[in-house]
Amino acid sequence: MPAMIDLHCDTLTRSRGRTAGRGPLDDPAFHLSLSKVPAGTRWIQCFAIFVPDQLRGREAIDFFDRHAASFDEQMAQNRERILPCRSFGGMEAALSEGKFGAVLTVEGGAVLAGQLERVETIWNAGVRMLTLTWNGPNELASGHDTPGGLTDFGREAVAELERRGVLVDVSHLNDRGFEDLLAVAKKPFAASHSNARSVCGHRRNLPDEFIREMAARGGLIGLNYACSFLSDSGVGSLDDLYRHVCRFLELGAGECLALGSDYDGTDIHPDLDSVEKSLGIRDYLVSRGIPAQTADGIVFDNAWRFFRTWLAE
Repeated sequence: MPAMIDLHCDTLTRSRGRTAGRGPLDDPAFHLSLSKVPAGTRWIQCFAIFVPDQLRGREAIDFFDRHAASFDEQMAQNRERILPCRSFGGMEAALSEGKFGAVLTVEGGAVLAGQLERVETIWNAGVRMLTLTWNGPNELASGHDTPGGLTDFGREAVAELERRGVLVDVSHLNDRGFEDLLAVAKKPFAASHSNARSVCGHRRNLPDEFIREMAARGGLIGLNYACSFLSDSGVGSLDDLYRHVCRFLELGAGECLALGSDYDGTDIHPDLDSVEKSLGIRDYLVSRGIPAQTADGIVFDNAWRFFRTWLAE
């Protein structure tokens, strides 16, 4: 039975307001569509609410509220196929019922609007992972397009996120912010959709020393399918994904490597542009000489173990 856990997609934000197919999450024009997932697949998907950099304060809060409501509506519309998961127990329940599992996440710390108490608010709304920044700065930190590290509020927010059980996600965080996070983080954290900078030089990718640090801390890193993050040439094929896997393994990160497609948020090579094709990654890696146990870890087992340990009830 095929199995996959994907740490990041933008389908939720992109799909709001569309009615194609049997609901917005079933639009055949998208990378990710419920009907594209083969029957019998054990699939857990993290659906991000992407909060644009220009939104602050009330605008960011209202944007989040609209899309969180949309998530709830879409889960209700598709209840026969997909189950929202607010804990690891929810993931287990989804798979045991033969359904797909959906984890709500947020990309962009502006969702907190500079208010520490909003960590509790987003938790109550079902959010279980927060990408601290997008490309620019917000109240917590600076993204990869801007200088500056964690702010004082950002340090407080990391502690509160850890206390409440919302996973910290460093994808899009710049190098200074990552280094600041290492000084304050008490728990393992994720890079939901980031690759190896030594293979592809995009600054959104992780340098070797950060990968080693995340492996040592028991973190989780999702391979991003974006063409520009897979290859300096911008091709971004399945072979390029394999090159990143090899580098992560060389750096001792095999047990913290997972998938983070970035579906419906970026340009993706035809090798990888649907859930069905993602399900072929495991066999492809084995065909290239990656041990079967390692390949199983990348597509499912590593993320499953991480969530079992760190996704609070």
